[in-house]
This record gives sequence, C-alpha cells and structure tokens, in this order.
Amino acid sequence: MKSSGFTMIELLLVVVVIGILAAIAIPQFNSQSKKAKASEVPGMFTAIKTAQFAYKSEYGMFLSTGSTETDFYPALLSSGEPVKKKWEPASSSKWVDLGVQPPDYQLYCGYVTIGGSAGTGPSGTHGQNIFRNTVPTKPWFYIVAACDLDGRPTTNTTYITSSDVEKTVTRNNGN
Repeated sequence: MKSSGFTMIELLLVVVVIGILAAIAIPQFNSQSKKAKASEVPGMFTAIKTAQFAYKSEYGMFLSTGSTETDFYPALLSSGEPVKKKWEPASSSKWVDLGVQPPDYQLYCGYVTIGGSAGTGPSGTHGQNIFRNTVPTKPWFYIVAACDLDGRPTTNTTYITSSDVEKTVTRNNGN
C-alpha cells in the first residue's frame, strides 16, 4: 500500500532551506532598515545649516542649541529605541530661536549644533575633529546627530558636519 504525503527527510530539507534563506535575508533587512532610519540625517543637516546661515545673517553669529555636543534634541530614549520622537521644542528653546523646520516631525536621531566666533575653537571632541584641531578664523558651527538605529545597547551611530564642509562624517555606524 502506497502512502501519500511528505517524508520526514523532505520536511527537514524544506526547514533547512527556509533557515538558509532567513539567515541571508534577515541581516540584509536589518541593514536596509538602519539605512532607512538614518536617511533623515541629510535632510535635518540641510535644515539646520539653512537656519544657521539665516540666523547669522540676522544676528551676526551662529547659535548653539546646547552647551555641549551631547545636549541632543530630541533626546534618545534609555530603552525601547529605535523609536520616532516628535519634534516639539519648547517655546523657550534655542531650536525655536534658530527656526529649524525639520523635513519630518518624527525623528529617530537626536541633534545638537554648536556655534562659535572667529578665533575661538570648539571644545568638544567632535568639533575639534571636524575642524582638524585648528582654531577657525571666521564664525563657525558644527552639527552632531546621534542615532540608535538598532536598539542594541552598543555605541550609537554619530554623524557630524560643519559650516565649512559639505560632507558628513560618520562614526561608529552602530557598532
């Protein structure tokens, strides 16, 4: 008598093939998910740079939104990241004074911009690195974005740019 159905070997083979496909697809999905979340950074950097140059044309200086390069807004959560956070700075916030209009009002990353005058150098590590440990001869600012893109308790990805460079420096990349 001939029985119909799948043998145990055939079922195990299907499970192994699915496992191999998942092992290939899941890391690719995670990588693309991180890239999608980090895609907000160029748009925010453009919005902040535009606001900084407009502020300088009106007030003659660039504005710092924090006292240190770790005063991020919106603040990263201590757990549960990555989560989009609303861009709703308080009316007394320097972000409101700067007039930054983000491309999206829900952000994964936290931002801070530090400004200074000619002849004074940045005191933060990222600022010193972006200006190559030199004292700028004209007013300056730099922007730091910190992003927890994967929710793991490891170092966040950090993006840095400044008033006199077009490129963005990426540090740690979530590792």
